[in-house]
Amino acid sequence: MASSTPALPYPTGAARPLLKFPVLVYRLGFGWLLDAFNIMILTTRGRKSGQPRYAPLEYRRHGKKLYAIAAWGDQSQWLKNLTDEPTVTLCRGQQVMGAHGTLVRNRTEATVVLHLFRRSSPLLIFDALSGRLGMGSAAARTQPDRIDDYTIVRFDALPGIPTLPAPPDDLRWAPVVGAGLILVGFAFALAGWIRRPMERD
Repeated sequence: MASSTPALPYPTGAARPLLKFPVLVYRLGFGWLLDAFNIMILTTRGRKSGQPRYAPLEYRRHGKKLYAIAAWGDQSQWLKNLTDEPTVTLCRGQQVMGAHGTLVRNRTEATVVLHLFRRSSPLLIFDALSGRLGMGSAAARTQPDRIDDYTIVRFDALPGIPTLPAPPDDLRWAPVVGAGLILVGFAFALAGWIRRPMERD
């Protein structure tokens, strides 16, 4: 189910770093928060560099399988990496596992996946995709005429230790330090507020 034309305009300029914001959230130690919104971090191997590449994806689960939609079709860098090397790593909250990614080409399976995305707390990206492809909410709940325009990937879990690393949680200290600075600032503000009436007396 791969589309040669992306369903959404590929982000450029300042919009591109925003796509990586969930990765920063994961590095801060809030992977559990991402999983609450059905967002996982995918690790693929860069086609040219050979280095791990991280991409946040909205996902849905059906049985033991996980599914994601490539919003920018064949232009999605993570999809290009996955096509080149389908063995990937998935991070859901604190769970890290290896997986094999495969394009969904069966229309019945694709329809089930679209139902999962549309009915279970859909994020704005799916509504934007449906509007871009000319499909309203009612059409997405039935067999869409343009279902082939969706690029859907299925992830099947692999046994053993993942070959690619999860994003490091090297910024886990930052929230603690930030909270400490806020408390110190509050303490100084409180001390100044108490001192003013004493100075006036």
